[in-house]
Amino acid sequence: MRTLYQFPISHYCEKTRWHLDHKGLDYQVANLFPGLHRFKSKRLAGIATLPILQDGATRIGDSTAIALHLEQAYPELPLLPEDATQRAAILELEERFDRLGVHVRRWLYGQIKDWSSVMHAMLKVYRPWFGLRDLLQPLLINGVQKLYGVTPERVAKSQAELLAGLDLIEQRIGNDPARYLVGERLSLADVSAAALYAPLFTPTGTPWDGIAGHDAETQRFLDQLYARPAGQWVLRRYAEDRQRNS
Repeated sequence: MRTLYQFPISHYCEKTRWHLDHKGLDYQVANLFPGLHRFKSKRLAGIATLPILQDGATRIGDSTAIALHLEQAYPELPLLPEDATQRAAILELEERFDRLGVHVRRWLYGQIKDWSSVMHAMLKVYRPWFGLRDLLQPLLINGVQKLYGVTPERVAKSQAELLAGLDLIEQRIGNDPARYLVGERLSLADVSAAALYAPLFTPTGTPWDGIAGHDAETQRFLDQLYARPAGQWVLRRYAEDRQRNS
């Protein structure tokens, strides 16, 4: 049995869920509590981050490493083609969007004015633990801000970076949301870009659907991103290509 150790609202964990679902692989999820997760993740894979996949006797940490493992171990329904040129382009884009995911996350956390809905989305899967879950919220908010470097200067840099990533998507697709980033079918580059940008566009059925907490100015900026070909591309990839296991 496969077990995915995850945070439900992590877009890096969503990237791995999408990959597993695309290949039709059965798995169960183990939701680790933010912050306390390190005790488990260190034992499992020697890292402080999630996702971690337990696949039989094999444990893999990091969403990119998991993706490469899944492509090698389960070659059916590939997200990496045999063509060497396309494969290289896809891996390069995957690495680029993997780095951009950090900026998407930091920028979003920098926009939050009301943390209540975000904390609800983040913590609703965990048991109350006699009120301890809710008592930990202020510590968790402070920890998130420090861990992800949520300062005005770094948030502004992250905004520039995430906009550059949207420019890259539009360049690759020629401003046509129907097209894929490389070739004529879904690849690991598409999964990475769509999953890691999804928290900006909150596709229906995702963990970010319905999360509020930002102000009207931020919403106006997000509306501009929705209207861009890259925003429509993310939503289209979810509507057409995001298959979920039942």
